[in-house]
Order: sequence, then C-alpha cells, then structure tokens
Amino acid sequence: MKPLKKTVCLLLVVLLAAAVQLLCFAQSAPTRLTFDQNGDFTILHLTDWHCYYPLPTLHRQLVLESLAAAKPDLVVLGGDMSEAANEDQPAAIQEICDIFVQAKIPFVITFGNHDYLHGYSIDEMFAFYKEYGGAYFIGTDEDPALFGCGTCSFPVYSHDGSRVAYDIYCFDSGCEVKGKGYESVHPEQIAWYQAKAEARKAENGGAYVPAVVFQHIIVQEIYDKLFPVAKDYNAGVREYDGISYDLVPIPNLSNMKDGYIFEKPCPGYYNYGQLDAMSQNGDVRAIFCGHDHYNSFTVEIDGVDIVNTPSIKPHILLRKINWGSRVITLHEDGAYESRVLTACELAEQDGSQLVSAGVPRAELFIVKIWKAFADASQRFWKPVTKALFRF
Repeated sequence: MKPLKKTVCLLLVVLLAAAVQLLCFAQSAPTRLTFDQNGDFTILHLTDWHCYYPLPTLHRQLVLESLAAAKPDLVVLGGDMSEAANEDQPAAIQEICDIFVQAKIPFVITFGNHDYLHGYSIDEMFAFYKEYGGAYFIGTDEDPALFGCGTCSFPVYSHDGSRVAYDIYCFDSGCEVKGKGYESVHPEQIAWYQAKAEARKAENGGAYVPAVVFQHIIVQEIYDKLFPVAKDYNAGVREYDGISYDLVPIPNLSNMKDGYIFEKPCPGYYNYGQLDAMSQNGDVRAIFCGHDHYNSFTVEIDGVDIVNTPSIKPHILLRKINWGSRVITLHEDGAYESRVLTACELAEQDGSQLVSAGVPRAELFIVKIWKAFADASQRFWKPVTKALFRF
C-alpha cells in the first residue's frame, strides 16, 4: 500500500472513532432545561394512564393531541401507567416511551402505587423506562438510598443560561401501608429535598430558588382544608395518622382556587412533614399530584398550591369535564400558572381525530351542558360551604 493511501486510511479510521465518541457523548449528555426567550417553560403532566397493551387507539390519540396542543418542553408522567399483564410490561412501557422518543420530547416519571404491582421491582420498572426512553428519558434515581426509586431534581436555567431560575423535584410516593392505606413521601426524601434547596440557595446568593414538585399521591393536609375534623366515629369518617375527618357530602369548596372535586382524595396514611418543610422554605410554588382520577382542583395550603391532575384514562360520562392532562407554565420571574387541557376541548379543535378514535359527539354535547351546570353550581356552593364550615 502506498504511503499516501495508508495515511488517508488511518485518517479516516481516526475520524470515524472520533465521530463514534461524539455520538456516544451526545446520547449520554444530560438534557439542559432552559426557559425560552419569553421567560416561559412548559410542562405537560400526563398521569394515571391505567392503559392496557397494546395501547388503545383513543388513548394514544389523546396523548398525541395533548402534546401537539401544549408543545411542552418537558413531560412528567404521573404514575399508574400500564395495566398490562406482567409478562407484557416491558413491551407496554416501550410503547409508551416510543411516543416521546418519536416526538423528541424529554420526559420523566414519578411512580404510582399501581406501578409497584406488576411482578417487577420498582428498580426494574425504572430500568425499562431508562432503556426504552433512551436520551429522552431524563429521570434518574438520584440517591439509591432513598425510599422508592426515581426521586430526582432538575434545574431550569434562565433564558440566557446565566442562572438556575427554577427547580423541578420528582418524588416516588410509594405504594401502600399494609392495613392502613397509601404511602407518602418519606423522611429521608424530605431531608434530601431540604439539602438540595439549601445548596441551591447558597448558589443563588442566599435566596431560595422557586420550585415545583411532582408526585403521585397527594399530601395529607388536603383533608384539613376540605373536610372538618370528626367529633365522633361513624360510617362517614376517614382516619389518617390518628386524625379522623368527617366526610360531609359537600367538602369546603370555598377553599378551592379552581377545578372540580368528584371523589374523596386518597393521601398517604402517615404525614412525615413534607408540606411543612416546603412551606417553611417558601421555595415550592406547587405540588402536582395524580392518583385521584376525577379531581382537578387547586387548593392553597400554607403558601403552597396543592394541585390534582386528573387521569388521562377515559372517565365515566359526567366526569369527562375533567378528562385530560395538565399544562403548567413556569415563568422565569418565579410565578407559574396551570390549567387542565381536556379531551373534550381538544376534540372540538380543527383537525382533531378524537371523535373518529372513539369520543361520541353526543357525549361532547352532554359534557358541555354538564360543565355549564357544574360551574354555576360551584358559584352557589362556595359561599354556602364557607358558611357551613365556620360552625
């Protein structure tokens, strides 16, 4: 072989090796979340899929149209994802992940109680998302010593990249407390959050960085805000961590900022002080939860908004005014706003395929009428419940 030819071949080999290394680096490099030039960052919260395998056409179409409408910078999967048979779980998770990989949207998961019940450990379930999500699945199990799997945080940088303007915390809130109810965010996770918040504060010149939190199971204090403490035991009482609450037919709607409540919330049985820690710091603007499929309310407790995102699984007819996802817009100045993006709203947009995928037009009409009635009813019941709860 002539010397020039040898040199060219050697150079090609070096360039090919360098290209492979760069490709591997690009695939493994963490995604940097950044506010856009308008100072906005959009999150789509898709929770409680409870879907079978293969993914039903209507379910898939609703997710795709939600993505198209929200144009999110990040998707948070809120847990209770696949109800496929145990042997089909890997394939079902791959099918879910493929949606976001093909859309090229970063995503993360906060596990729900049902995700624990499929014959795999929660670490194995997390590994499936990591494998099939590839570079677009940005979740990590930041400290394996913590309860559960997948508790992690993400900084969102200012539009010019000069500072961390927001933090996003994701918690695994576990499965069940045997004989009691559901799990909660645990003390070691709360301590982890406190350490992260203090470290960010030190980097930020002594001021806490605004944050939002995602987890599956709602905090226990929601009962303090919506239901009276029970004076005696009867069939309408629910107990949490030694405190009994009277489940009156109509909760205190006057404490709801927005949204609807169509079922009694199901928080963790034990309260380990998560909300107290976050309220004391003053950095957390909102805690977004799923778990309770038909609720979509926002309730402020001690300076923190507790926000329930409804299930994206098709609801029964009169609860379809809540059927959908939640769009959350973080603002670089520390504020945030959110709203439910409903299936019925999407179905009426030009080009929607939801009707052909299985949403009857008659249902859309009924839901629209029911929503108008529910909104009018809330305007009446809010002052009534405010008066009732004073006694």
